[in-house]
Amino acid sequence: MVTAPSARRSDNLLLIAAREPVPGSTKTRLGRAIGMEAAATLYRAFLSDLAARFTPPALAIEPLYDLGWAYTPSACDFARVLAGLESGPPSDPGIHLVPQQGSDWGARQANLLRWGRDAGYQRTVLTASDSPQMSLDVVLDAFRELERHEVVLGRVADGGYYLIGVSGPYDVLESVPMSTASAAAGVLQRTAALGLRAAEVAATFDIDEAEDLEHLRRFCVRSTDEVPATAAAIRKLGR
Repeated sequence: MVTAPSARRSDNLLLIAAREPVPGSTKTRLGRAIGMEAAATLYRAFLSDLAARFTPPALAIEPLYDLGWAYTPSACDFARVLAGLESGPPSDPGIHLVPQQGSDWGARQANLLRWGRDAGYQRTVLTASDSPQMSLDVVLDAFRELERHEVVLGRVADGGYYLIGVSGPYDVLESVPMSTASAAAGVLQRTAALGLRAAEVAATFDIDEAEDLEHLRRFCVRSTDEVPATAAAIRKLGR
């Protein structure tokens, strides 16, 4: 069990689930197609763009949300990972670093959502780090939906989801099959079974397989300024 942070400046918590960008341990399905070193380099670019977009301004008196990085493996020095990103070290010392704990992804998600509640946050949004194009507007929409609903979800095209949020002590992940085409539907079914209200934010794509790179390449061409590190890594790959 991790210890809740002492500093809380907002009622909203954004947790970004991230993996240490080590070749052979990160984006391995993608790595089998483009090489493990290339996959880890691309994923590091994802982290850089997400950090640049979602790190709250250090001088914000009332930030829209507090930020936490939920990292794995738990033994890694994730502060060092953040400091080594192209976007530079996080400017806000109030950022939480939370090791993922649990035997599988479903358990780790449930523990992270519970961590947000135990830390005193009214609304916790957890997102993956496989969608570097995810916008700030989508995250803010998720927090707004949680003012009127107990659960919020953001889908990806393969039937999974890239974002989940709760506004209370609700276990909406019990018995939901993770990493399957029925994951998002399973969360919504579980939510309904508990008598809770759910909302959805805009769907997007994530990067797991080589064929997903074409979606990312097209986004980078039209929106390079939004994902500069990722766009540079895609150009280096020749994709």
